[in-house]
Amino acid sequence: MIMQALAVGLACALVKFGAWWGAMGWDRPMVASTITGILLGHPVEGMTVGAALELVYMGTQSMGGVLPQDYGLGGVFGCAFAILATAKPSVAVALSIPFSMLGTLIYDLFKFWATSLITRFQKHLEDHQIGAFKRLWFTQATVYLTMYFLIGFISILLGTNAIKALVNNIPTAVMSSLTVAAGMLPALGMALLMITLWDKKLAPYFFIGFGLVAFFKGTLIEIAFLGAAIAVLAIIGQLTNHKTDKVAATTEDATTSEEEDFYND
Repeated sequence: MIMQALAVGLACALVKFGAWWGAMGWDRPMVASTITGILLGHPVEGMTVGAALELVYMGTQSMGGVLPQDYGLGGVFGCAFAILATAKPSVAVALSIPFSMLGTLIYDLFKFWATSLITRFQKHLEDHQIGAFKRLWFTQATVYLTMYFLIGFISILLGTNAIKALVNNIPTAVMSSLTVAAGMLPALGMALLMITLWDKKLAPYFFIGFGLVAFFKGTLIEIAFLGAAIAVLAIIGQLTNHKTDKVAATTEDATTSEEEDFYND
């Protein structure tokens, strides 16, 4: 159990490392769950749970400094409990939600402490103490990563057996309800995404995807493949139009310049 707790703690630290340095997207549920699955020795299960969780959190975005849900932490723990408790993806989705909300609270507490260091950062810069500035920055980053490592380590070390017992004792009716709820959550994630992206110009693409699934029983992989091909065609069309407009504008400028030179002569 200690090795599994260390693996989950390391997964939490890696996921947050990718979010801290360069916003590399490691905290997206698909990546976070895959990392967790690899470290626990179940990469296929990690990708499967990650795909399910990605649909749930697809419309969840950070606006400025506000993080509605810590989907990275939700992805790690949802995958970890699905593997360690041998639970279904629907149960993993249900367990992921409270951990994502807990992650938001923890991040807010860390941000409160990190914000209090701003005056010290400013003082080091004013005094030209670059070494002290760097040490304080690395201390802040170390506290950040260590905090998430300990969250993952302690939660798995103390809570896996309890979670496993809880999952094994869930009544059939409740398990069926969780399955239904887990099936609805991806639709909610898609709806949240559509709120920010919806435009009448994009409506035909939405209904094309809906028709492919509803009438032709297409899978998500098939729809994604066709969507990628359509996106490439749209990009090529935009680039062609841009080049045509650019050539037309250059020709017009040249004609205008020749006319001006004629009249000036």
